[in-house]
Amino acid sequence: MAIRGLASRWLNNGNHGLRSRFARNSKIIELTTDHGATDLWMKSDQIDRRFSFRAIWSRKLQALGLIAFLTVVVWLCSCDANLFGPESREIAGRYRLKRANNLNEFALTIPNEDGGLIIDEIGWREPLIFARAFGSQYWDVINTAHAQHIRVSDLQRKSDPISQSIQIKSAEIAWKELNRHRRLW
Repeated sequence: MAIRGLASRWLNNGNHGLRSRFARNSKIIELTTDHGATDLWMKSDQIDRRFSFRAIWSRKLQALGLIAFLTVVVWLCSCDANLFGPESREIAGRYRLKRANNLNEFALTIPNEDGGLIIDEIGWREPLIFARAFGSQYWDVINTAHAQHIRVSDLQRKSDPISQSIQIKSAEIAWKELNRHRRLW
């Protein structure tokens, strides 16, 4: 009992100020040990958030997240890529197969150009690309190694042993075979 009274007087003493400082957020609990001695402990019901390192760090992370989000939005809006428009897939040498505005039409684009030749059929084998324009009887042959472009008839293509070995497919099937992130050669 004497210890309890002494501790109570010590906590309530104005010189130390402990009781007044923790009065709102704390309560005194009494713990009894096996020997019958009583100890007084302060138990805090709430944390003073003004000085909590975790709370300050959390606020800084929230601000950093907002800044990062806004940076990404500005970056996406300022880049030249058309993220939501027609997409394209590279064949080789920056020659690309591009989906036209009509989802059933595909265009073969040359390097550094947006538009291109609307094609029905296409085939390739390094370094050649064969493409036939919509409604045409001629084939456009592109040599990607030398950036050469020639036009041949269907009869010339069928008579040449190299061009006969190139498998020709519809533009839609070729589109599905091409990888969006990797060129063929």
